Amino acid sequence: MAQGEATEATTEKVFIGVDLGSHHIRVGAVNPTGQVLAFRRAPYTVAGEDADSARSLADQLLEAVKGMIAEQSAPIAAIGVGFPGLVHQTTHRIVKLPHAPSLGNLDLYQEFERAFRLPIAFENNANAAAFAEMARGVAQGVSDCLYLSIGTGIGAGLILDGTLRRGKSGFAGEIGHLNIDPDGLECACGSFGCLETMASAPNIVRRTRARLQRDSTSSLSRLGAQRGFTYDDIITAAHSGDDLARLMMRRTGHFIGTAVADVINVLNLSMVVIGGMPAARPFLVPAIIEEAQRRAFAAAFEDCQIVAGELGEEAGMIGAALLAGRAR
Repeated sequence: MAQGEATEATTEKVFIGVDLGSHHIRVGAVNPTGQVLAFRRAPYTVAGEDADSARSLADQLLEAVKGMIAEQSAPIAAIGVGFPGLVHQTTHRIVKLPHAPSLGNLDLYQEFERAFRLPIAFENNANAAAFAEMARGVAQGVSDCLYLSIGTGIGAGLILDGTLRRGKSGFAGEIGHLNIDPDGLECACGSFGCLETMASAPNIVRRTRARLQRDSTSSLSRLGAQRGFTYDDIITAAHSGDDLARLMMRRTGHFIGTAVADVINVLNLSMVVIGGMPAARPFLVPAIIEEAQRRAFAAAFEDCQIVAGELGEEAGMIGAALLAGRAR
């Protein structure tokens, strides 16, 4: 894996954290205060969505952890893994993994226990990132907070009274499936017009392509004609001053702000933290604030800060490690 920067060495026990993204595995070593001692990020490779691909992904996760453990001089106390989908907190089974090969038919938790003989914690990666921001990020000292993870999908971690709230089975926080458009497209979840059909990365690309049929002046038109474009290309174009790219990011923020306003109204939150895709946040955060202010109950909105996350791409890894340390 590509080597990241490491902080000063430590002799105290450390926790290993893993964050499985839609394209990359992030793995690190973290001390009990949340300080990152080592961090690696690398793409994973799978052939498809069949059982062999799931097995391959599971093996790559196990190998990533083994490699990080081998590099540490201090004893490892626990291992936490964050997944971009639903994790049943009683069975520890991965119930749904929308943007990666399904691991639901594997008892991966038991495999980790057998392989490492350490306390193991499996968690939704938005929950893990929320916990990290509360422990050592922008939400320190905040008792009621919503963390939004915006990227290939839209997930959320919810903190109430200083405690991470998972719901009955661990499925709380599926803000990406709040209904915002009764006439909208069908989502992979089976509902129609939910937030992800408008504001997830693949759907931002879809909406931008449709808009380009009416606007051929954008730099994205040239990319579309040459090789197509990605969500990253839209963000890059927005930073370069492309009017259409900035419009699409702003409209995406408005869709998210609509959902955020409802959550603020229901829960009277102190803070909403916008995470995922750091490069997109300068465009999304102001638009989310603008739309949430327009739609939320005024007194509740005034009680709530909407801010960008502080921990970047390491947030999910840090949170998974700290949750594992707490659960041991």
